[in-house]
Amino acid sequence: MNIMRIISQAVIALAIVAKQVLAPVQIPFTETAKADEATTVVPSNYTLTINTAKSNALELKATKGSFDTEIVTPLRAAQAAKAAAEAQAQAAEQAAAAARATQVARVSAAPVAVPALTGSDAEYKLYIYNHESGNNPTRANGSGCLGLGQACPGSKLLAVCPTLDYACEDAFFTNYAIRRYGSWAGAYTYWLSHHNW
Repeated sequence: MNIMRIISQAVIALAIVAKQVLAPVQIPFTETAKADEATTVVPSNYTLTINTAKSNALELKATKGSFDTEIVTPLRAAQAAKAAAEAQAQAAEQAAAAARATQVARVSAAPVAVPALTGSDAEYKLYIYNHESGNNPTRANGSGCLGLGQACPGSKLLAVCPTLDYACEDAFFTNYAIRRYGSWAGAYTYWLSHHNW
């Protein structure tokens, strides 16, 4: 067989291998005088075989999967798994946000029970409740205050009365009025001067 033909086939094979692995590769080979095969393993996914006994002296075979099966397919699978995990996390966050919104709506829509106020401070308490919240335990203002007496921030009230029920809030604000002003009458007097308490 013509040595020049073998060398040109080797150069073509090298070009194919270099294109597949995206880096120049040098492939040493030996020619045998016999009909034996001389195999050189390329440091890539290919085997180059030179057989001078055959009319087609060069044979290029994939020893591993192709670029698509070894690189592209696993990469696409990883990207799809990541996108699925992100979509699942986003769906879970949306479900949690919907549950929070439902809870807030349920609390806001709860009927307002207005018990009969008794005792000497009843009229003062009712005056403050009416002026602060319209006697509504779920009322919130733009400053983040919440409840019958508008606790600021509303989180203080929610820590004690998470369901915003009237009886719990009444006890919360009565305790506040007595601790700070000594009585509802004292709170009322302060409210008249400052329009808050």
